[in-house]
Amino acid sequence: MSGRPKPTKSATKPEPVPQPPERPSFAVALGARLASVRPLFRLVGLPLAAILVVLVGRRFVGADWQTGLAISIWALTLAGAAMAWRFRLSNTVLIFLVLLAAHLLSGPLARPTVTVGTLGLGLLWLLPVILPLLVALPERGLLGKSGFLRLLLVVLPPLSIAAHAVSGAPTPRWMMVQISPGVWGGPAVLGVLGAGVLAYLAWRRRGAMEVAVLAALVLSIWSIWLNRGPEPLWFLTVSAAVVVVAVVQNGYRVAFHDELTGIPGRRALKSLLATMGNRYVIAMLDVDHFKKFNDTYGHDVGDQVLCRVARVIEGVTGGGQAFRYGGEEFTIVFPNRTPAQALPHLEKVREALAATPFVVRGPDRPEEKPENPQTADNRQEVRITMSIGAAERRSDRSDWEAIMKAADEALYASKQAGRNKVTLAT
Repeated sequence: MSGRPKPTKSATKPEPVPQPPERPSFAVALGARLASVRPLFRLVGLPLAAILVVLVGRRFVGADWQTGLAISIWALTLAGAAMAWRFRLSNTVLIFLVLLAAHLLSGPLARPTVTVGTLGLGLLWLLPVILPLLVALPERGLLGKSGFLRLLLVVLPPLSIAAHAVSGAPTPRWMMVQISPGVWGGPAVLGVLGAGVLAYLAWRRRGAMEVAVLAALVLSIWSIWLNRGPEPLWFLTVSAAVVVVAVVQNGYRVAFHDELTGIPGRRALKSLLATMGNRYVIAMLDVDHFKKFNDTYGHDVGDQVLCRVARVIEGVTGGGQAFRYGGEEFTIVFPNRTPAQALPHLEKVREALAATPFVVRGPDRPEEKPENPQTADNRQEVRITMSIGAAERRSDRSDWEAIMKAADEALYASKQAGRNKVTLAT
């Protein structure tokens, strides 16, 4: 429980929880369906949106757009690099430098004084390697030895490509191997591998930056293949804009999401409650006996418990939105719901957590998962439960602070009634 004063026992009396309705409403069913496809949408949504913008915008891009697009690329990359530097995202700063280098190298493609094939093919070899590498590498900062090496990795290859092209030397033969007419062998293979690595990282990490760089890689390669007119500038502008959006999303996540569990935190909760209408339900959830559990197994295992609880409650159905309030306390808000509509979904969350055993392994647990975990002597299964209190908006508690206080009183009533229960505030 948080540091708020506990109410007296007589403040709230437990009420029987209504039974779930036989048929969920269309809105509830639709919300559950959208929640199930949310991870897939996070992966493909931004790249598809970027490609749609490119396809629609290229029809309107003319020669008179070139100056404006060139200025936009510089503005986006420099502004994005400045924001990334402020957020201490050194790898993202280097990603913006790579996109700027792609613009600078693709600009002279139509000039007769350079070897065009070296510039275009050099970028097609470079981008699928360096962009996934910068995404995969952990952050280390740019002011140390590791940062200096990464900076050389970003700067030296484009300079080498430019120097070779300006010298007028013919394009190296190894760059020009084709697997079919018009399809270069090495760049095609590297492009597929690079996109695959970024897609894998995006799926595993659920991060906006991985998805944005995947979209930027596809659009950058596409722009190099176009090779003339203002369209490559348009493609590269959208690529830089997508990565800028990812930097903004990362800043939002840092500010509004809980670092340990990954779900929205108290600041995001207050931001949502400030916009609520006249009908909603707030539920306060507290892990039962968490202090005793923490003292018995250690703080590291306690953090794992909180992450497990967060994974369960963020899957709440019925349009509920989960937040970590603080400590072992969580909050779920049901916009445009009545208690009769929200409580069945809270019961499902409570039952799901209680029915899923939590495995505590000793400090000598093996690196690999044992073939027969049931017989492993370092396993200990414990049961995690939580008590829940819920309250709705009504005439005598019209502001969200009063509703949350009533929900907290109902939570205390669930504790007094034996824990692992859902109680509605009277």
